[in-house]
Amino acid sequence: MPAPLFLLILFIIVLIVYAGIASAAWFRMRGTRVVVCPESGQPATVEVDAAHAAVSAILERSDLRLKACSRWPERERCKQTCVQPVAIAPHRTRPRLPEHFFDGKECALCHRAISEVHSGEEQPGLLNPISRDVVGRETIRAQELPRLLRTHAPICSNCRIVETFCREHAHLVVDRHRLLRWPRQ
Repeated sequence: MPAPLFLLILFIIVLIVYAGIASAAWFRMRGTRVVVCPESGQPATVEVDAAHAAVSAILERSDLRLKACSRWPERERCKQTCVQPVAIAPHRTRPRLPEHFFDGKECALCHRAISEVHSGEEQPGLLNPISRDVVGRETIRAQELPRLLRTHAPICSNCRIVETFCREHAHLVVDRHRLLRWPRQ
């Protein structure tokens, strides 16, 4: 094999390896995260600069910095120490309900145990006990997650479907329980 061809193949292999390292770092660090602000002790949503993380991974420096934060512009000049949890365990800072959040919980409406959640099935949700608004697991925004976990109660997938239908199509719903309480004439 001629030397120029060998060097070209070697260069392509090295390029593929570095592209793989950069893309893995980019995929791992992209998206919105929920962290605890070290200055205030309150939850904050941050977005890591994934492009910078990819380039620094190629250079083997592992340097993370924020691209956006819910506490900016007031605290834009902070030391950004909140990126440490993202660097240590990026999957734990993703804005979602904890994987086993519904395990062992009881539905706030029907009082049955919420069964194990599987992908591809109807998902349980969260219910605001005051307004009876239902929030689906897939529609929760990152900045709302800490507040929703404190203020909302878990409901099973069946009750979520019923409550959503009753809210969206109230004109089609007859509440038999209310009819049974009315005085008969």
